[in-house]
Amino acid sequence: MLLETIVVICIITPISATATWFLRNDVKSKIKLLILLVGPVIDSWLTWYLMGWLNVGLFATWGCTLSAGIISCVLMQPIFSPRRLVIFRLSVEQIRRRPRQAALMMAGLLVASSIITSSLVIGDSLDTTLSKEVEAVYGDTDLLISQKDRRTGFSADLDINLTSMMGQTLVASGYADKWSHGIESTVTITSASEKSIPSLSWFAYPEWNGVAVNDIAAKELDIDTGDSIDLTWYYYSDSGELQSDNSSMIVDAIIPMAGKGSMSGTKSPAIFTSLSISQEAQNKMSRVNTIRVSLDDGLVASETVPEIKTSLNQLIGYEEAGFEITSDGDALSISYAQGLGRLSADFMSSWEENRSTIIADGNEMQILQIPLVQIQQTEKILSLSDDVVNEIFATDDGDWYISGGGVSFQKERSGNSHSWNVPNGGLINDVTLLNNSVLVAHSNGLTEVFSDQKVDTIHHKKGSEYMVAALFNQSLPELPSTIFSIDYVNDGEKDWIAVKHLTGNEVHYYDNGSWKEFPISGEWLHYNGQVLIGSPTTGWSTLSGQTSNQSMDAVKGGLLVEQNNLFSFDGGEIFLSNVSSECNNRAFSYDGDTICTTTYGALVQSEKVTPRLPKTVDIGGFGELPQMLLATDSSLSPPSGDILVSSRLSLLNQSENVLLNGLVPWAYGDDLPLTLEIVGNMTQFNAPGIDELESIIIGFVNLTDGEILAASDEGERSILVLTNASEPELYAWLNSVSTTDSMELRINPAKETALEAAEDGAGALSAMFLVFGAFTIAAGILLVVTIVMMLAESRRVDEAIIRAIGLKKSDMRSLAVMEGVITSSVASTLGGLFGLVLAYFVSLGFSSVFASAGADGIQFSFSLNSMLVGISSGFIIAMFTLWFTALWTSNLNIVQALRGLSPTKAKGIPWWVLFLIIASTGGGLLSGLSILTVDSSSSLIFAMWHISASLLIIGLTPIFVYIIPKIKGWRLVNVGQNTIGWIGILLIIWALTPDSWVPVSEGVNPDEITFTVLGLIQVFAGVMLLTGFAPRIATWLISKSVLSKRLGPVAKVSLAHPFSAPARTAVIMGMFSLTVFSVIVLAGYTVQFEEHSAGYVEDASGDFEILLSSSRRVPLNLSDDVNQWNLQTTNPEDIDAVGFVNRAVVWVEHEEDRIGYILRGVDDGFIDHGALPLEDWDRALGQTEAEAWRAMKNNQNIVFIDSSFALVDPNSGESIAGITLSIGKSISLIDISNPGNNREVVVGGILSQSSQLFSQGIWMDGKIAEEQFGGVTTRIYVSHTSEVTSNEIESSLSDDLSKEGIYTSVIQDEILLILGLVFAILLIFQAYLSLGLIVGIAGIGVVTYRSVSERSTEIGMLRALGFRKSMVMYGMLTEISWVSLLGMLNGAVVAISFHVALHDSFWKDQGVALILPWFEVMLLLVGGWILVLLATWIPVKKATKITPSQAISTID
Repeated sequence: MLLETIVVICIITPISATATWFLRNDVKSKIKLLILLVGPVIDSWLTWYLMGWLNVGLFATWGCTLSAGIISCVLMQPIFSPRRLVIFRLSVEQIRRRPRQAALMMAGLLVASSIITSSLVIGDSLDTTLSKEVEAVYGDTDLLISQKDRRTGFSADLDINLTSMMGQTLVASGYADKWSHGIESTVTITSASEKSIPSLSWFAYPEWNGVAVNDIAAKELDIDTGDSIDLTWYYYSDSGELQSDNSSMIVDAIIPMAGKGSMSGTKSPAIFTSLSISQEAQNKMSRVNTIRVSLDDGLVASETVPEIKTSLNQLIGYEEAGFEITSDGDALSISYAQGLGRLSADFMSSWEENRSTIIADGNEMQILQIPLVQIQQTEKILSLSDDVVNEIFATDDGDWYISGGGVSFQKERSGNSHSWNVPNGGLINDVTLLNNSVLVAHSNGLTEVFSDQKVDTIHHKKGSEYMVAALFNQSLPELPSTIFSIDYVNDGEKDWIAVKHLTGNEVHYYDNGSWKEFPISGEWLHYNGQVLIGSPTTGWSTLSGQTSNQSMDAVKGGLLVEQNNLFSFDGGEIFLSNVSSECNNRAFSYDGDTICTTTYGALVQSEKVTPRLPKTVDIGGFGELPQMLLATDSSLSPPSGDILVSSRLSLLNQSENVLLNGLVPWAYGDDLPLTLEIVGNMTQFNAPGIDELESIIIGFVNLTDGEILAASDEGERSILVLTNASEPELYAWLNSVSTTDSMELRINPAKETALEAAEDGAGALSAMFLVFGAFTIAAGILLVVTIVMMLAESRRVDEAIIRAIGLKKSDMRSLAVMEGVITSSVASTLGGLFGLVLAYFVSLGFSSVFASAGADGIQFSFSLNSMLVGISSGFIIAMFTLWFTALWTSNLNIVQALRGLSPTKAKGIPWWVLFLIIASTGGGLLSGLSILTVDSSSSLIFAMWHISASLLIIGLTPIFVYIIPKIKGWRLVNVGQNTIGWIGILLIIWALTPDSWVPVSEGVNPDEITFTVLGLIQVFAGVMLLTGFAPRIATWLISKSVLSKRLGPVAKVSLAHPFSAPARTAVIMGMFSLTVFSVIVLAGYTVQFEEHSAGYVEDASGDFEILLSSSRRVPLNLSDDVNQWNLQTTNPEDIDAVGFVNRAVVWVEHEEDRIGYILRGVDDGFIDHGALPLEDWDRALGQTEAEAWRAMKNNQNIVFIDSSFALVDPNSGESIAGITLSIGKSISLIDISNPGNNREVVVGGILSQSSQLFSQGIWMDGKIAEEQFGGVTTRIYVSHTSEVTSNEIESSLSDDLSKEGIYTSVIQDEILLILGLVFAILLIFQAYLSLGLIVGIAGIGVVTYRSVSERSTEIGMLRALGFRKSMVMYGMLTEISWVSLLGMLNGAVVAISFHVALHDSFWKDQGVALILPWFEVMLLLVGGWILVLLATWIPVKKATKITPSQAISTID
């Protein structure tokens, strides 16, 4: 309060002290003088205190404080000074006697307050609209607490016991008055009538019961209570895979769009259930993902968050944070159970700082686990789905390995492999080899798996167990109830089955429509030209009864094994090959090479023996884990570049290097292997537990190599093993690092943030209207100046009489100020009310625009703060305007005024000229020196440079053109007009000087502020030039032309008055110039943008017409084959192309800059149909855009970028995106959830200019975006045939796909809608700017009306000299047209120049042609001129009716 009091004293004291000084001789009492000095300060302080109590804003507080000080200072003077009492009564009498003049004055004064009030109220309306929405969404909720899942970027699940403790603690600590926890997610809902909502919010909290939907959802789905709805949602599995699930529910209630019904927005559909229903449906028992907190009254959310974090940190122990401690004797191991299961680099850094206190006498081992996806030494080793292989099929294309629960296929024996597992952990009953696939009978159906991984698996039968891998139609024969297995073959004529059951074996064949039992029994069948029947106990036999040697062991596939020798059987034993001692004789296959099963998988015996291992290992209670390497900081790990292998890799050639691919980098698309040298076996270490490790770990590597293979950050570890650690110290340290930050718990002051965003948006809108309204305010100020000058002329005699009876110049100024206080107070109040009306109509305009886009309009609203700011600001502007004009009008020659003579020019130099010189020169020097305080890279220097030079020109020119001729006594005519004209000429010349003179850093360009300053300077210069020289030039031209006889007298007389009153002429011209300048500049921007946006539709759509879209949380799950979309109303033949685009979010890094950005991946369909237009590309990629896109797709390290990386913001000198890129630049794409996963790419092309708006992102091969960066499909571009329209196909696709969570839109319609909104808003701004033109027209109407009254004698004398009525009319119209048209023309010319300069700086480099707003220019000039003539028609007609006798005899 002390500081504010000092500020009040500093602001108001100069005003009251000035008044007190002038009244020191009139007020004899020192107490009264003290009251005059201190009273306004006290009144101002009381006003400041009242404003604080009313809790209004900063500007309203100080605006009202200053206004109160001015009013108090003015109104106290009549109380204590008799002289001022007389002045006050005169001012009141002036207003009462001349109400029209007072009304005229108030009309000009209210402009500022009405514009300021309307601008702020428009912001209030937007703020109220947005705030109402925020209040509806959040209600009592101040904080949202959730945990971020690093793998997905979405909310992770939290234990309900932990969240309960958090909520209870916040209440007990006094931070919250209530809280709740629940599950918030996004779902797709489909009703029984097949109506769908693709994406809506699902809220589930324990306080609620049953299932409810809000009104919006009920209307869109056409449902009522008791109806059934189907919910579908996506979630991430424990392995990080995106999966979907669904559930059916019955609607118990439909709730209104208020309270919880509006939690997703007042116009958004939503579903609400009890927490238990959501947990059960989503399989999240005892889990929640969101805590909603209502803070105690008086607490500010953002300020309370740090304290809440500190409070919650006390609850978060190491277990809650995700750390796990496992003990084994005196050894403890620390690991992390969330995300990728790694101890972060920050954690390890903290460990290094605290290790000495935790393991003073103990030891540590840092371990990094490296999951592998492939091991290669000529042949790829990891190719099995299980380490227990039951059957092997060798084919020409590759080898099939059949396990108990899955099948795997390795291409060409040594190449890539892929696997398929029975769903839900089921088992395989029978497998039949087909031409390019295997048919699998399993516990969940009958499935065909293909050798080509790109071919989708076919589920022939689903939902029940199948025992026979066959597609025949006949039923099985009658069999015993307990069957262990059935084996099937077809010999080309008959179907055969061998059945193993509880009591034995039997064989059946199907012949002539029925099953028949064959006399030879067995449990296996094999066909190799003939059917063989076998079993492990009886061996193999032919149908004719020939049997194999009973001393040999029979295996599937018609093979026999004896003493490491492999035989085949076809009625006799045929030797095939020797087999390795590693084989366990479970299964064999032979085609020249021998493949056998082993205890760890399989091996291939050709020229060399190589193992085949499963990609995962079953590790007891830990489940299936990938094959793993370990890296440690101990002696177990070899030097960098080496590997120690387990016995399972002992068959590898120890003299050859081995290539390894880590699972994490491979999952993120990095398939470049790391080459290591085998330097021994891990069992060579006689370390405790090495034998147990050897069975689950495939080798040891160095930590440096491990970080590469694990794609981990430097310093990240998987396990920290400690021996002889101090457990109290360890647990204390772990708990200290277990915080909300370490578990990535987000405490979001959501409501406050949303309200601030609403306030910022409203403030930005108000600021825009204030900027545009500033031109109208300026026009209003000029109108006030004009009116004051006119009133001063009309009151010269009255004021001379007042001066003659003894009043001083200070009294005359007081008279003007007191009258001004009264009129300004009324005018600013009326202006505030008029501003409300104006804001109401603007709100209606915005509401109409938004309604056309299907959105809510702006709810008209206003605040006391905005009203007070508008009224007080308008009052202050009015008072300063009147005070400055009073300084000029008080300089009255009493004798000349009483005699009715025109003021003679002073022989000396007027004080105001000296003041102008000092103020302008000082301001110019100050502005120039201030450049030294601004960074040389700031474009603000341009504006300051031009302001400094312009003020110096205004200040110095009168010295040479006016003062020196006066001092020298040179006889020059029209010296004042010459001075004004020369100022205009020099300002125009300066505006044309090159920007290279400006002292800024290289590459910094002028911004919009600079251009605006230059534009205003040129408007001012044009007015000066026209006022000073134009009338004389025009008179001279007319006198020399053929029209001199006809127009000469009228023209000379009509131009004489503007020339004789240059100040008034300049003010009126300025009004027109300013408003026309602003309107045409905005109109020019509009037409330029309209031209630039003409290609937006093509830029955003290419040759596609329809866009299917969704979000990363609900990705598009459609096949690239339209026929598989299950379309009911859409004819697939109407769709001729589809293009898939997936989306991820990555860090983009270039040199020292890094930003988060969207990554988009495209498929072949997108590119084959033309993709999107390119602005430019590297011609090495191809000569056409199609070739460039195809080259980008084929080259996985080439990307295309949107135009925001290339378009430079002149304010910052950087690109709009934040990183400036060009073709050929290298950038790094970094996974946000795992920074160790990154990719170096090169910019190969730039998308079209509008891509920053509609196609934002870095574009690359979709496979890389999906596999390396987790991209999911969120866009599908669709093109249709010419037989249907875009609207028809969009409507039918919406009917078909909305239940899949897919939104459909016609691209052209969406873009045209956005552009329509932009143009409509620009039109509103143009209409708002046009208010200034209305002020100008009103001003010239007033001037003309007063001019006729003032010049009635002059007009009468002209009539007496022979001027006809028509000549008087032409003369008046010429004068009016001269002032108004020249003013408008000046504004138009400067605006066109401004528009050309803007184009050269901002549009030209983008290839946009210059479009000039000629239509708008002509409309303003012609329309404005016509309106001016209409506004002045009545006073002009009145002037023509003045007769010589009336005029000469009239005393005004």
